[in-house]
Amino acid sequence: MLISSLLPFLSGCTKVRIKSDFAKLQHKTQLAINASIVLDNTSHTNLENLLGAQDAFDYVISKTEAIRLALLNNPGLQSDFQNLGIAKADLVQAGLYTNPEIKSVFCFATDDRGPGTTQTNIEAMATMRLSDLWQVPLSKHVAEDVLEIVSLRILSTILTIVEDTKIAYDTCVIAKLRTQNTKRLLQAARELKDEIYYRQGYGYTSDWDKNVSDARVGILEAEVKKQEVYVVQAYLKLKQLMGLTPSTPSIKVVDQLDTVLTIPGFEAIEAYAVEHRPEIQIALMKTKQYQDQIRLEKAKIVKAIDAGIAYKQDFEKPLAGWGPYFNISLPIFDDNYAQIARTEFLLKQAEQKLIEEKITILTELHTSYY
Repeated sequence: MLISSLLPFLSGCTKVRIKSDFAKLQHKTQLAINASIVLDNTSHTNLENLLGAQDAFDYVISKTEAIRLALLNNPGLQSDFQNLGIAKADLVQAGLYTNPEIKSVFCFATDDRGPGTTQTNIEAMATMRLSDLWQVPLSKHVAEDVLEIVSLRILSTILTIVEDTKIAYDTCVIAKLRTQNTKRLLQAARELKDEIYYRQGYGYTSDWDKNVSDARVGILEAEVKKQEVYVVQAYLKLKQLMGLTPSTPSIKVVDQLDTVLTIPGFEAIEAYAVEHRPEIQIALMKTKQYQDQIRLEKAKIVKAIDAGIAYKQDFEKPLAGWGPYFNISLPIFDDNYAQIARTEFLLKQAEQKLIEEKITILTELHTSYY
C-alpha cells in the first residue's frame, strides 16, 4: 500500500521542464545585451517570413535587426539551447531516489523423506536504499552546478554571436564603402587616361604616360572586382549568422559605422568584466562544482545501505514471521578515497584555471583599451 501510494508522486518527478531555467537565461541576456531569445524557434530561410513582404528588391536590414534575427534564427544557437534541457534532465535524474526492490523466493521440496519432512517455503523482502537520504541531495547540488555552468556557457555563445554579427554587419558596410571608393578612383583614372590620350595628339604626353595610365586603370579594374568579391563574402557571412542560406534574396545594410564611441575609465571596465564575463563565472562555478563533488564522494565511502522488511512462511507448518532487513556495503577494500583524491585534484586545477582566466581577460582588456 505504501509503495502504490508513492508511485504517482515518483512518476511526476520524471517530467523535465526548462521554462524557468530558460527564463533565467533570457533575463541574463536582456541585462547583458538588451535583446531577447526564443526557445524552440523554427528556423526560417525565407526572409519574407522573418521581415514581412517589402516592395524593394533588396531587404533592408539595420544592425539591430541583424542581431535580432541572429538570436532568433541561428540554428546553431537553437541547437545549443537543447543542452539546457540535457543538463536539466541530468539534474532531475540526480534527484531521483533508487527504486525500492521486492525480492521473493519460493522453495518446493523435490524429495519426500517421510511425514513432517516435506516443506514448501516462501520468503519475501521489500527494501529501499537508505543511503539515498544523504547522497541524493548532494548529487543534486553537483547537477545544479553543472546546469548553471551550461547556462553561462550558452550566454557566452550568445555574446559571441552578437559580436560576430556586429562585425559581419560592419564588414558589409566597409566592403561596400571600399567598393564605392575604388570605383570612384577607377572613374578618375579612366578620365585621366582619356585626357592623356587626347593630349598626346598635341605632343604633350609620351607613350610612357599612356602605358602608366593603362596600367593604373587595369590595376583599379582588378581591385574593383576584388572588392566586389569581398562584398559578396561579407554578405554571405552575415546571412550565415542570421541562419539564412546563400540563395536567400539580397539584403542591404543601411547603418553606418559607429565613429563616436564613449569609453568609460579602465578601472570601471575592469571591474565590470571581472564581475560579468561568463568565462570567469563559469570558472567560479567549476570550483563550486568540485567542492560539492568532494562532499558527495565522501558521502559515498559507504556506497549503499539498504533497509526494509522480510517475511518468511512455511506452508507445511503453521509458521510465519516478519522482521527487519538490513544490508550495508562495508568499505574494507574500496573506501572511495581514490575518487575523493581525484576530485580534489580537479578542484585545484579549477582554481588555477580561474586565475588563468582572469589574467587572460584582463590582458585582453588592456590590449583592446590601449
